Amino acid sequence: MAKPFLTVEQQVALLQRRGMEVREEEAIPILLRDNYYSIINGYKDPFLDNKAMQASADDIYLPGTTFSSLYTLFLFDRNLRQIVFRYLIQAESALKTATVYSFCFHHRGCSDYLDRQSFVDARNMLVSKHFRGNVTRLHAQNLSQLITLLNEKQTMTKRTRPFTAHYLKKYGEVPLWVLANDLTFGNMSHFYQLMTRRDQNLVCQTLYKSTSRPAGSAHITPHQVLRAYKVLVFFRNLCAHDERLYCAKEDGMTFATIWEVIGTALSTDEMERFRNEIVSLVAEYENRLKGISKDEMMNLLGITE
Repeated sequence: MAKPFLTVEQQVALLQRRGMEVREEEAIPILLRDNYYSIINGYKDPFLDNKAMQASADDIYLPGTTFSSLYTLFLFDRNLRQIVFRYLIQAESALKTATVYSFCFHHRGCSDYLDRQSFVDARNMLVSKHFRGNVTRLHAQNLSQLITLLNEKQTMTKRTRPFTAHYLKKYGEVPLWVLANDLTFGNMSHFYQLMTRRDQNLVCQTLYKSTSRPAGSAHITPHQVLRAYKVLVFFRNLCAHDERLYCAKEDGMTFATIWEVIGTALSTDEMERFRNEIVSLVAEYENRLKGISKDEMMNLLGITE
């Protein structure tokens, strides 16, 4: 049975019955701006009295828990998302650019990306090392969806982007380096996975150069790029939809996973700035976060001294 609608006054009363200290004049404007589900359900876990809840069907908060404590964690996570999103956008640009450049380097025809023969066959398609599904089915599905999408972009509609419309009107076709601006990061992830190994190897070489790696650094592999696409797509969507980030977990991915892959597309200097901004954010909130220590937060974020 779905939970009934509660006014903000009723929401405050519910939290108070569950043991949270709430000042109406503080909480009501916040709940009207950032809803109950996002704040309470998203950030309550560190503040729950798990022992007391063994004998209760409802949430019970630890003694001394305040609404302000939850909201501070909510604000910390929002600021964290803003930092992470900026660097994810940089990584996205690097990955997309390397992917498009490498494909066009080997396929000089303007519309070669519409030709199925420009892509890999099922037997040689790159998949995760942990993939246990049917590669042939996955290849057929993804290639069909990609070609359909790319062909749809050649049709003038009310949703056609201005830069695409310009090329269609003037030249009758759109080069991939223009069309890529009208493709999502998820679209580009599928595009990369369906590229031939020759094209993927050039993507790796291009990323190696664009990140200005020190001499002797390990080479980037096609599997690393595929992993980077998957992880960054997940976290980019999470940040874009304002979802909980600091303790996010899905398919074995946690915040710490970002550090494993984002270096594929960012330079050492960019990585250092990224890390320093997060460390500074934790330091800013260190004495304001209740229910979770600085060391616990740093561990969740995969940051070591």
